[in-house]
Amino acid sequence: MTTIIRILALFIIGTMPILFAAVQPWVCLKKMAIIFFVWTLFLCLPFPYPVLSLFSPTRSEILSKALALTGSTPAWETVSYSSRSALAWWVFLLSLGLFFIVVRNLCTDRKMLKRVVFVMIGIGLIEAVYGLIQALVPSMGVLWVDYVQAYLGTARGTFINRNNFAGFIEMIWPLALGITLAMTGRVYSLKEALGSDKLNRQALMALGIIVFLLALIFTRSRAGIVSGLIGFLVFSIMARTGMKDVALQTRVLLGGIIVLLCIYTMTIGVGPIMERFLTIGGDGNSRMDIWRDSLPIIKDHPLGIGLGNYENVFQVYNQSFITDKTVIHAHNDYLQLLIETGWIGFFAIVGGFLIFLGKSARRIKRLDFRRDPLRFYLAVGAFSGLISMTVHSMFDFNRRMMNVEHRTSNINFE
Repeated sequence: MTTIIRILALFIIGTMPILFAAVQPWVCLKKMAIIFFVWTLFLCLPFPYPVLSLFSPTRSEILSKALALTGSTPAWETVSYSSRSALAWWVFLLSLGLFFIVVRNLCTDRKMLKRVVFVMIGIGLIEAVYGLIQALVPSMGVLWVDYVQAYLGTARGTFINRNNFAGFIEMIWPLALGITLAMTGRVYSLKEALGSDKLNRQALMALGIIVFLLALIFTRSRAGIVSGLIGFLVFSIMARTGMKDVALQTRVLLGGIIVLLCIYTMTIGVGPIMERFLTIGGDGNSRMDIWRDSLPIIKDHPLGIGLGNYENVFQVYNQSFITDKTVIHAHNDYLQLLIETGWIGFFAIVGGFLIFLGKSARRIKRLDFRRDPLRFYLAVGAFSGLISMTVHSMFDFNRRMMNVEHRTSNINFE
């Protein structure tokens, strides 16, 4: 039975990114998670009209006007504008949380941990190669979806949205770097480093890392590229072991990756990528407009509007965009989380996540590199990926990835 569970977990991890990356992973401490799930479920519960007016005066007022127009009598209503949508998201998040617990328990076994990581890296490489082909062949679509024209000529794998694809790469490539550095043996000179028996395997892994980074660059996602660089910086800082021999080989490996990455990037061409950075703020559909129009929602709904309800409510507050375009996401996970779950849900999940990051950083510092270099570097890689995603989520909706094949009129940036 245990073997079946392990195989099923590996299968899910390996196949989740394939069908347009329809995932929304969250990580938080147990107590904060309980508060979050209880509160978001509370927003889905129906209340008598007088009670609803206490929890959400704005929603109560809107319902009152609607009832007056239709001549209906007040009924029990939820704080969520669409309780069905909110409950669907709640069940989805709960399922992901339970899956996370299963995988975490399985990964206490060292062999299973390595299998999980290698499955993730393997799928990531397939996605990265697919993305590079898309960048080199501009007419190439995503799987069978060839009518989405917004991102042609950029790397996006099977994610359709290149920003979401960039977020995926940000999470995976530091793990590949961690595996590569874990292969490092004790050497005392550059000559020994170049003559190491593990050099061939490290060189192969380094080539895979270059593929990851090339795919990230050719997403042309400005926030994705910057977040990836921040993750690389965090990895470099936290991977310091204090051992001169290991530090030497680490510098050789990282330096080689950077040099080859620059060569390959310049060979393929970086003109369109540079243009992306030079046009920051040059378009009319600015994230700043969405954020500005979203702030009044928080003022009117301090307890939240319900999970998955941002799209419906924002249209009422939208002052910046023409009416034939739909804004589904706030392009800021934190802002949208605050709007949908209110201050209670926001502080529960964000506070728990920040505590988790702090505890993780302290645990990594206490890990003994000499005793278990693999676990040390994987921990550093995973932490770096989380930091990249944390930064990137300020400008995109990587934690709310969803299938957008039928939403070609959406507002999307980068």
